[in-house]
Amino acid sequence: MNKFKIFLFLFGLFSILSAKDLSVYVDQNRFFDEANNTIIEINYQVQYNKLEFIRTESGFEASLMVSYSLEKKDKTIFSDEFSNKIILKNQEIINSQKGFNDKIIFTLSKSGFKIIINFKDINTGNSMSWDYDFEVLPAGSLVSDIEFSTGIQIDSTNYMQKFHRGQYLFLVNPKHIFTNLQKNIFLYYELGNFEQDNEGSCNLEETISIINNEGKNIQEITKNIIEKKEKIASIKKINIDNYESGYYELILKIEDKIADRSTIKKDYFSVKIPKVIEKRMFVDIGSEYKLIKYFLSSSQIKVWKSLSENGKKNFIDRFWFSNDPDPTTEENEFYELIKKRIEYCNEHFSHFCDGWETDRGRIYIRNGKTDEILKCETGLYTKYAQKDYYIWKYRTKLNRTYIFLDMQSTGNYKVIYAGNDENENTISNWKDHLGKDFDEGLLE
Repeated sequence: MNKFKIFLFLFGLFSILSAKDLSVYVDQNRFFDEANNTIIEINYQVQYNKLEFIRTESGFEASLMVSYSLEKKDKTIFSDEFSNKIILKNQEIINSQKGFNDKIIFTLSKSGFKIIINFKDINTGNSMSWDYDFEVLPAGSLVSDIEFSTGIQIDSTNYMQKFHRGQYLFLVNPKHIFTNLQKNIFLYYELGNFEQDNEGSCNLEETISIINNEGKNIQEITKNIIEKKEKIASIKKINIDNYESGYYELILKIEDKIADRSTIKKDYFSVKIPKVIEKRMFVDIGSEYKLIKYFLSSSQIKVWKSLSENGKKNFIDRFWFSNDPDPTTEENEFYELIKKRIEYCNEHFSHFCDGWETDRGRIYIRNGKTDEILKCETGLYTKYAQKDYYIWKYRTKLNRTYIFLDMQSTGNYKVIYAGNDENENTISNWKDHLGKDFDEGLLE
């Protein structure tokens, strides 16, 4: 089964299996080592929302067990296993389509091996198996296989060292599925086995052709390469901003002008244009921004302030779309969840303003239903008159604690203490309001 057929098969199969089995995207790419043996790099990615996370002292933790074997004629030549411990600090990321990436690397000198990998979510028992009939790169091939990435960045640290390509962190996209919102895709491949002239220089012509599903060549990039190297690592950027939704064939042709020979490498990718449906919780854009601001970072807030009126509308559209846990369905589950939370807040927390705009409303919209609520009264040994206050505790998925005090004795509760929530402020003299006899054990 060639790579394109595998891609189409897996693309359809993942949507069928995801309900019961673990969904893991896998891709394999081959490169030459210095002795012309074949290095095979197997990249895999699992989305966070496909894993089961459990709250621990370190944050939210998932465990992905990976076991793999190398077989020949049904005989196991080598096997091993390891566990990926995935720890996240932010609860919102758990439900996102962002994912965990890793790779397994073999070096082999002969064909005929079968590589089998099993993936298992330790917390749920959900699993998936993947296998690949290994073939070495053809002897004398001028080019390796091609890796695809959504984006690259300069990185001189040791972070994710397996994904470094020179000075860049090249995080491989094993799905080969991109959206036009990303504007560019990046390719990585290596050139070698070419002839050099008397001065040690190669003379290569590189041509990249993109063919759409109608067989039309829609983009072609040609470059002449003259360098004094025995192996050349190449990163290319392909603009897909104007691509239509569909499958595309990528043809890479390398011609050695000195040896008068060439190698053609083919691969495939898909572009999906997301259907952005205008979502509005409120008629006026000011109220909409006040709501989504509960979820924005300081950098995103700065971006908002610099936008035009139309830019702000697009910003809101992107917010609801990017938080949709499954954009392939018409329903935006995140939007519907926040809508229900707003309705609850307006029913229970309204005070001179709608409940979603109050402190309790803001916390409820961000975190959802509390695990425990304590209603208390400030002690006798306080500088202020006795007042009512609530303690909200989140313990199942979050480890956060809040104290809301009725400052003016009017029913308008304000947050004075926020434990383990960097987005909320704790006032410096919160203990003075509660009194010297306040039992801090209530916060545990």
